[in-house]
Amino acid sequence: MENSIKTFICAFALITSAAFTANAEDKENKKAASFGTGIYINKEGKINVLVDKQSNKASTTLLVRNEHGEIVYREVIEKDNQKFGRLLNVEDLEAGKYEINVISNNEVQKKAFQLSEPTTERVVTIN
Repeated sequence: MENSIKTFICAFALITSAAFTANAEDKENKKAASFGTGIYINKEGKINVLVDKQSNKASTTLLVRNEHGEIVYREVIEKDNQKFGRLLNVEDLEAGKYEINVISNNEVQKKAFQLSEPTTERVVTIN
């Protein structure tokens, strides 16, 4: 009984130390993002893009590309603007797949979205 408890404690210590070592290596390998983004659709079907940069040393470029890689929207935000938001009206864009790229300080954060044609339902009424 005493032997199995010692074995269990040794195994637990070994697993715990391996887990902590792996977690520490993951943190070292991951580079901290120089900015954060929030991209979401509002009730009106427009896309809100929010950006929060940690420093004001680099300008930020906001791009929207279609599925062929063509830029359909481009805006450069000055480097002094650390926190900003944009409301993208996608109503005039054709149906298809798109990607939003937020670029700052050689770092790119991407978010994909898809636009589809509205479907109509047939309604039958009897008078």
